[in-house]
Amino acid sequence: MKSVFTSGIKMCIFLFMLSSTSVFMAQQKSTITGIVKSEDGPVQGAVLTAKSTFNEVITNIDGTFTMRVTEDDTVLEISSFAMEYKEVSIVRNAPMTIVLNYDGQLLDEVLLKGTSNTKEEFVETAYGRQNKKALGYSTGQELTESDIRDTDVTVFDLLRKMQGVEVFGTPGFNQSILFSRNRSITSQPPGVVIDGVLLDQSILNTLSPSEIFSIKLLKGLSATLRYGQLGSGGIVFIVTKLGNGNTITTKEKIKSLQVKGNEYVENVAPFSSGKITPNYITALEKTTTFNQAKALFEKLKKGNNTIPFYIQSSNYFLKWNAEYSFQILATIAKLAPNNVKALKAYALILEQREAYKKVVSIYNRILLLRPDSAQSYRDFALALEAAGNYELAFTLLYQIVYNTIPNVDCSGIQELAYNEFRHLLAFHKDKVPFQKLPNEFLSLGFKKDIRIVFEWTQPNVDFEIQFVSPARKFFNWTHTKFESKELIQEEVRQGYAVKEHIIDDAEKGTWLINMEFLGNEKPKNPTYLKYTVFKDYGLPSQTKTSKVIAMSELQNKVTIDRFVN
Repeated sequence: MKSVFTSGIKMCIFLFMLSSTSVFMAQQKSTITGIVKSEDGPVQGAVLTAKSTFNEVITNIDGTFTMRVTEDDTVLEISSFAMEYKEVSIVRNAPMTIVLNYDGQLLDEVLLKGTSNTKEEFVETAYGRQNKKALGYSTGQELTESDIRDTDVTVFDLLRKMQGVEVFGTPGFNQSILFSRNRSITSQPPGVVIDGVLLDQSILNTLSPSEIFSIKLLKGLSATLRYGQLGSGGIVFIVTKLGNGNTITTKEKIKSLQVKGNEYVENVAPFSSGKITPNYITALEKTTTFNQAKALFEKLKKGNNTIPFYIQSSNYFLKWNAEYSFQILATIAKLAPNNVKALKAYALILEQREAYKKVVSIYNRILLLRPDSAQSYRDFALALEAAGNYELAFTLLYQIVYNTIPNVDCSGIQELAYNEFRHLLAFHKDKVPFQKLPNEFLSLGFKKDIRIVFEWTQPNVDFEIQFVSPARKFFNWTHTKFESKELIQEEVRQGYAVKEHIIDDAEKGTWLINMEFLGNEKPKNPTYLKYTVFKDYGLPSQTKTSKVIAMSELQNKVTIDRFVN
């Protein structure tokens, strides 16, 4: 059966290759090659972009890349998870070697090893434990339990040891701190994060040094981006001995520190209330006929060469002429034929509009660009299913569930694919070769009360999702470089950016989904998010609603959805 399914994958790629390749051909002049490395070896998943263009490639598992560039391209932009952003001049006559440095803001606690007089110091980075001396940047803003002495009576005794921290107040009373560089009349005090929970400084007066596993100071832009206004004065990032690991729940950690639990007391605005209409859409909305709008759009596009411009303009023209709207949207494929992030955004809009045959072509193109990416196969399979090609969808999903696609690691999305495979069987079993499947796939009663799926157009992006139950209890799912390093590293390595949340036997009443984007992006090609809610997933009564959002529009925490169960 495995050989049949493997040949099916090859066939489904071949069937669409010719039709999609002609759409995406670009008139480019020359080929450049090279490798992206760190001090520890090749960097997989680094994104290289010809500056001021959509021309983009991603490094292979061995860090190598091949890229077509024009004569006008002179600079490459390189970005990678846990690495500092870099720009280099393009070299055309020889292979390029690009060395990236680690991002010092992503270091964990300093770990001291050895018993000799000269101790080696190691740090935990997103790519494993590294020798501190070999990293080439300062890690002096951290303390661990090995630095704590019996004479350290309060947390403020520890903080005094850290460079750039000023302590105010009388010991034993309500003390506070500021970071030196922020000292002014209007200084914003640093916030405190304990085991992932953002609190104010008052908690420091109740915390004992004996409870602490590590303290890290975040003073740079990263603190502001991650924690917004509350992080503008910096962050004291504390991991307790109780919180060093995942053996207990966040609720238990918070309770042990005698701070409030997960009662939802916020008043978060709906996403629609804070959404800003771009000037070009405002101008288009003033037109009174399709021809007027079309003429204005042709003028506007000369100064608005961004992915959001084409998506929002296409959405606007749906009211005038659907065919012209799709022509505008198809510009993305012409502008960015090798840019997986842009093509994925294009595909998400097509999915929302149920233009499934067009979606198949786009996801086939992405699969050709990223044959090592697990999600490329999953997305292609779901597009095929939606377009009515159930056998090929069955073939791909089966391979993902059993993780048998050659040279592709699908372990990160196996559970997700299992639910989608069972869903296909629930609705289309008579159209696929199910006879040799194990009984677990054929048992009756597959259903999920509520299934929520989030997909975003690149793995390396910071955001937080909050679920609020009818009983006003909240649960946060965090996707950030600081708190989800191992997850993001896996996503980059395996090539996926998707997460499902299942709520079975859900409380009756109104649920809220809140979200906040915690990154900083260039407007030319921002990250897009598709959010889908299924009710009665897998049953004939199933319903489905979805939204596509530019994540940069979620700079403040907003409610993106509320639904009644």
